[in-house]
Order: sequence, then C-alpha cells, then structure tokens
Amino acid sequence: MYLTDPAPQRREDEADGAPRWRRRPEERPEEILTAALEVFGEVGFDDAKLESVARRAGVSKGTLYLYFDSKETLFRGVLRGKCGVALANAEARLDAFRGTAGEALDFFIRTMWDELRRPEMASIVRLVHAELWRFPDLARFHFSEVILPARRLLTRILERGIAAGEFSPTARRFAVGAIPSLLIQGAMSQRGFGQYDPEAITDEQLVDGVIDEPLGAKD
Repeated sequence: MYLTDPAPQRREDEADGAPRWRRRPEERPEEILTAALEVFGEVGFDDAKLESVARRAGVSKGTLYLYFDSKETLFRGVLRGKCGVALANAEARLDAFRGTAGEALDFFIRTMWDELRRPEMASIVRLVHAELWRFPDLARFHFSEVILPARRLLTRILERGIAAGEFSPTARRFAVGAIPSLLIQGAMSQRGFGQYDPEAITDEQLVDGVIDEPLGAKD
C-alpha cells in the first residue's frame, strides 16, 4: 500500500487527479537514517536538530518521532542501519567463503576498506572520534554494536588460520585490535590529507601493508 507524503520521491500520472508523488512507508526509516547521517556529518551530533533531520528527509517531525523518539535513538539507528548492515553483509559473505584463512583475511580487510572509503562511513568515523567521548552511553553502544562484532569476525578468521598453521599464534591479540585501527586511521588520513602529502601511498599500498604487517605467517 502506498501513502502520500509531503516530501516527494517519484512522479505519478496526474491525469486521474492522483497525487504527483507517493512513497512507500517502509522506505521512510532508511531515508530518515540517511538524512540523519548527512546532518550529523555536517554539524556534529551535539548541534544536530531533529527538525533539520526531518526537513532533510522530507517528512514532518511527527513522522520522524514515529520511528525515532530522540536524537540518541536516531544515532543508534544510524549505527545499526549503516555499520551493522555492512558487518552483517561481510559476515554472510565470509560464511560463504571457501578459500584459505589467508585469503579470507585478505577478503575481510579489502571489504572493510571499501566500506570505510564510502563518504557516509567517513562521517560516522568522524562523529565517533570527535564527539562520542562526551556521550558515554552512545560510546558503549558503538563499541558493542560495531567494534565487538568486527573483532569477532576477524577472530574467526585468525583462529582458523592459526589452526591451519597459516598465522602465528602470538600475533593474534595484536592483529584483532590493530587491523581495524590501521584501516580506520588509514582511511581518515587518505581522505583528509592524502592530497597534500607528497609522499602519500596509494589505497592499494595501504591495504597491502595492513594485510602483510600486523600478522605474519607462522614460521
């Protein structure tokens, strides 16, 4: 069933007097999350207003409140809807992966890098690093919903590689924390300073370095 909405998305035939624009209700939460991420990225979490998000999404503030009852709930929705979905997709692809642990690690790192290069993910990383230290509940939520699931995925790959003799057991603990950190920092550095750095490395060189350095093959 279609519902009319003040903010249009697509044209309808006006010959029968029907509204020019219609929107599926199930599309609205995703549109609100996308608008929220844009607003958060532009002005920061603390200065963001729900009215601005609603306006950007093309819905009323009342409609926004049907899905998200506070700015904090909205931010949690952004993390689940963007980062959570990306991690779930990565997990599904890893479940279907049939290569070696080394190949799975390569695949995981490159998948993470592709996600981190997306502008919306860069906005999330900036928000997390710039503001979440002032919002402990949201920081804990980010840790439990994003960081821990990423670590669990990585740990699965590493333990499989250790069991197969592909990876050194002593490097596991370091690699679980280091690989995501290197990718996040690398993505922010490439995006923010790469154009000014006369000795900047390419994205491919950065990813290859992350794959090779933190975790050596077992001797």
